[in-house]
Amino acid sequence: MGAMDIVVHLDDTPQAQTRLGVTAGLAAKMQARITAAAQIEPDQATLWPGQDSVVEWRRLGALRQFGAHIRHADMAVVGQPLDNGADHVTDFIMNGGRPVLVVPQYGRFDHAGGTILVAWNGSREATRAVYDALPLLACAERVVILTLDGHPSDQSVGENPGADIALVLARKGVRVELVHSTAGELDVGNALLSRCVEIGADLLVMGAFSRHPLRERALGGATHHILKHMTLPVLFSH
Repeated sequence: MGAMDIVVHLDDTPQAQTRLGVTAGLAAKMQARITAAAQIEPDQATLWPGQDSVVEWRRLGALRQFGAHIRHADMAVVGQPLDNGADHVTDFIMNGGRPVLVVPQYGRFDHAGGTILVAWNGSREATRAVYDALPLLACAERVVILTLDGHPSDQSVGENPGADIALVLARKGVRVELVHSTAGELDVGNALLSRCVEIGADLLVMGAFSRHPLRERALGGATHHILKHMTLPVLFSH
């Protein structure tokens, strides 16, 4: 098979420069091809890190139009939803049909993809996330499969949750570790972000929206929490 295709959303915000840098770094590891779906002209990004890695520029009128480009790529990269803006990112995750890497509004992530934490609970969404992330996992220096004990949404089986998916990844050449933890008094979203810090992860892989986004927003849920409070790039799959 040929090279992977990554499409990244670019606009005139400072965060877009970080987003392109993250995309270029990951693309170099995976030998992937980058397409920019952009609300800016190429000459506006001449000095941006990673600009030379973009092989195709597509003009984008508004962020909501980015969804039309996602289905023609192996992975999409977009920025964290703004607190006071429309949440098009949830729509991209739910309806794009491809994994969506969301980069936080703030911070630098020059080494994203070196140490990856995979949130595993045996669900359909988590399974989709693992297999969607395989090209990233194969290039990582360290991959940690994390299971949280005793959480009601955990659909893992057997006495050692996560062992089967860890074995699958190991057979594919992924350098994988299995870590069991407990959320304690934390909700799952906070527990995942806390474990990312403890492990030193620079990228999180997780299944997204096991229930409808509106219901999750009303009742609370890991995907909604992490989209709002993320501190590292997160690859979401639904």
